[in-house]
Amino acid sequence: MGVTKDLMVEHINTPQQLGIAIQRLRKQKRMSQAVLAKMMNMRQSTISDIENGRGTLESLFKIIQSLKINLSVSNCALQKTKGRKSKVNELVELLYG
Repeated sequence: MGVTKDLMVEHINTPQQLGIAIQRLRKQKRMSQAVLAKMMNMRQSTISDIENGRGTLESLFKIIQSLKINLSVSNCALQKTKGRKSKVNELVELLYG
């Protein structure tokens, strides 16, 4: 059975934050923008645009599907902790600070 490494980012509030998360996941798979673009029959600049918070939703979802990323949407009010950082946020900051 293989071991999978998961990166969970709880609070993505901007296109730039989503782009950074996608970039980290792509790099975690040891894949360059050029390789991903070729695999998807896209230009490398399209991948770069998404990772920099620009681009279309269609391109974004193609990248999400190609990288086999699960995207979840939830009500952030239900996930708030009383002024404390969650353990996941602390871990993400330590790893990717």
